[in-house]
Amino acid sequence: MINFDSKKFKQILDVVSNPPNPKDTKVRNYYSDQEYVSFEFDFENVDVALRIAGLLGKHATNFTITTSNFPDTNKIDSIQFMVFQINDAELLKILDQI
Repeated sequence: MINFDSKKFKQILDVVSNPPNPKDTKVRNYYSDQEYVSFEFDFENVDVALRIAGLLGKHATNFTITTSNFPDTNKIDSIQFMVFQINDAELLKILDQI
């Protein structure tokens, strides 16, 4: 069971993915249920995906990253994250304050 508010987490992702204009988010296919939150970035936004991976890794979050390839190629189409739990009290506090 996730231990954070998925709607507030999406707000943070929107801000981190495009700080000048969070309404123009680079997050694709955002989905959440009681077990996890998943979302994707197009490979052209790999810099944003790396920023998110750094943020999640810094905050000792339980998450996975996978890539999706274009059909019949080795060329990466998108990067998918699945977040199961946030283990950092500071990040949880920020989410509570939103």
